[in-house]
Amino acid sequence: MTRIIITALFLLLFTVKGWSQASVTAQAFAEVIAALTATETSQMNFGRFSPEVEGGQIVLSPSGVRTTQGSVVLSGGVAQPGVFTITGAPEAAFSIQLPDGPAYLVHQGSNKTMVVDDWISDPPAGTGAGTLNGGQEIVRIGASLVVGSLEDNPVGMYTGTFSLTFAYN
Repeated sequence: MTRIIITALFLLLFTVKGWSQASVTAQAFAEVIAALTATETSQMNFGRFSPEVEGGQIVLSPSGVRTTQGSVVLSGGVAQPGVFTITGAPEAAFSIQLPDGPAYLVHQGSNKTMVVDDWISDPPAGTGAGTLNGGQEIVRIGASLVVGSLEDNPVGMYTGTFSLTFAYN
């Protein structure tokens, strides 16, 4: 009789253990989003000016306002920040990385240069800089242009390039 009770208890323990387990099939999801793209809509332009005797600096804000330091005299012309249209997944957050150092504008005749530095953006650079409202955002870039004297920076056109990085967060 003891063997029957022990066998019954043994079978009962295995049965209880079998009832304490459950199997389930679960689902996993992934969503592929559109690639982030950046298009230059408007080129950065410090406008027309004269360095006069000593030169100085032109500060161009992301909103397009120019201010000067030193003997630089502004002289009309079109001045505008760099404007970029960023597109991608709606409501996605993105970051802006401004240039790490200066860019150089080179005179087309003499190869003399002016330095562009002190980059600033709207929205501000960094992680979580902006959100693609409706899948799009406008980014404006300003900077400072260091101008030498008229001897250092003769009359004429100066051009150059700079690199920005936009990334999803």
